[in-house]
Amino acid sequence: MVYFMGAALVFFVFLIFKHSGSFFKSLFTSTVGGVGALCAVNALSYFIPLSIGFNWYTVCFSALFSVPGVIFMLVSEAVLF
Repeated sequence: MVYFMGAALVFFVFLIFKHSGSFFKSLFTSTVGGVGALCAVNALSYFIPLSIGFNWYTVCFSALFSVPGVIFMLVSEAVLF
């Protein structure tokens, strides 16, 4: 069930990219923004106690879901731990 929901969400994100006009331009912009936001959060983790681990899962998640994905990971980190 979880894999089906994840696949449906990824399909929805790619559908949004396709309808934006230029698929590769919007995908590249989203990827750069998400990874940049993840790097910014990791740079600020020296000053605040909330941080996200920098590994393949978080990089892929932030690249696919951009800044809202990074915010989701921060909120889930704050709420769960």
